[in-house]
Amino acid sequence: MTNTMTRREARQGRITTPPTRQDTAPEAPEESWDAFTQRGHRPKRSGLKARLGFYKTNVEGAPSTTRQVEILNTNVIASPADDMGLLVGRDTLSRAPIAHDPAVAYQNGIINSTNTVVVGDVGSAKSSLLKTLFAARALILEGRRVVVFDKKPETRDGEERQGEYGPLATKYGVKPIRLQIGQGGSCINILDKNIYGEGGGEAAQYRLLLTAAELAQNGKPLDQWEGEALRVAHRHAVRQAGIENRDILLADVIDDLGLVRNVDYPHVSDAARERMHQAGLGIKYVLNRLRSAELGGLFDGPTSADIQLNAKLTVFDFSDLPEEGPAIPLAMMVANAWLMGVIAGDPGKVTHLIVEEGWHLAGGPAGKVMRSNQKLQRALGLVIATAFHHLSDIPEDDPAIAMIKEAETLFLYRQGRRSDAELCERLLNLRPGAAHTLMNLPKGTHLLKIGRRPEVRVQHVRSRFEIDVTNTDSALAGTSRKAG
Repeated sequence: MTNTMTRREARQGRITTPPTRQDTAPEAPEESWDAFTQRGHRPKRSGLKARLGFYKTNVEGAPSTTRQVEILNTNVIASPADDMGLLVGRDTLSRAPIAHDPAVAYQNGIINSTNTVVVGDVGSAKSSLLKTLFAARALILEGRRVVVFDKKPETRDGEERQGEYGPLATKYGVKPIRLQIGQGGSCINILDKNIYGEGGGEAAQYRLLLTAAELAQNGKPLDQWEGEALRVAHRHAVRQAGIENRDILLADVIDDLGLVRNVDYPHVSDAARERMHQAGLGIKYVLNRLRSAELGGLFDGPTSADIQLNAKLTVFDFSDLPEEGPAIPLAMMVANAWLMGVIAGDPGKVTHLIVEEGWHLAGGPAGKVMRSNQKLQRALGLVIATAFHHLSDIPEDDPAIAMIKEAETLFLYRQGRRSDAELCERLLNLRPGAAHTLMNLPKGTHLLKIGRRPEVRVQHVRSRFEIDVTNTDSALAGTSRKAG
């Protein structure tokens, strides 16, 4: 009987006799090596040659992981791209184009919220994405408008200091609304009735006034006596402005605080009147910050004529406001309230609100106003894109964290600290191991997570025009860019 060997035995170098089962197939005649190769086969030569089976591969395999071989699964690499949307960039695995538009994705039932969050270290290029995707590319679409809360300053080759969205505004022939303390900037009357649009009324005015008072005393809420004193002073100021047929100003409310009239409290004790008087004086001293040298010129006069939000592009430049104190969150909150009134009075458009360094608006007392507005964003066609550096900078019980967790479009850039990357992975329901990926992302590359889809790694792509108007390092790279 002819000796044969199985494949396993051939690898082990052992020879045995064939099985004795009756259904064993008859042995095929041996084919020569030359005859086999003449048919086009080129198996790797080995000592066993053809009759032992051509089962050894020509190329040795390489060790890999399920994360690395995602490229082989077209369902995984293709799922984040929407059928319709604005171009974001390309998938770093498949090199396929990635498109997304929160407004269109909501209309198509892909996401339930248009709220968008961008997170990343300084210098990771998250601002370039905001300027490109949510501003420059959105502006070419009919029925879109863009409003920017610009916080970061930029200086170009000795030009006048301005916010970093200044070059984009210049390209579109728009003059940014520049807010600065003292003279020379624009002023927003915090009680301007035009801020609130139709249906806002006194209640909306009072809510904004209440939040302004909380911000002015470093986020401390008003107690019930202080709240009542502010409400009465506001009511009297509205009544007096109506009699004189003029707009109510912040000074009208401040000057009335601390006054206790019998008509307002006819049946209270002298002790209660004194307590109401003291509460009113306390709030009066707090709100005086808004018209003092510390914050004067921002909210203590009539609204400047240059503040119009019905344009295709509106840029609020907050870059001259101090980083510390209530100026930035208060200015953002008032501008946001104004925007909501304009949208309510001019429906039918999709509005992109870009908030750079969004913790100023999303956290603390201003965050309450922001979240209440977000509940109306779908009905009003509002897409809010907010940028943050690190989630660890925000307390976990802050309204900003709830807003971030509710976002269904996430652009996640490099997080250099492991604690920040792990917090993103945990809070944003990323796949296991995403923290390591976040820590090693190169500049301009991010993880994009849409709804419940798994995140995908995307390289943001810009045109030459977009590069020119979105670069944020012009003060350092102006000479090299000119040379380029």
